[in-house]
Amino acid sequence: MTTQTVKKVHGITLQKRAFIAPSKVACVKTPLQRSEVIKAARKVISTHRDVLIALKDR
Repeated sequence: MTTQTVKKVHGITLQKRAFIAPSKVACVKTPLQRSEVIKAARKVISTHRDVLIALKDR
């Protein structure tokens, strides 16, 4: 248990996970705001899919 495994993703050494609080709150009050938030989240996920999967699996 004392052995730490070091993983690399795209040549970058991953460190221990740290909780980072969101700087903005995605407040949704109207259907238009909801669709904008969903669109932005999908864009981020599609752009960074490989890195997000690697972070999930580490």
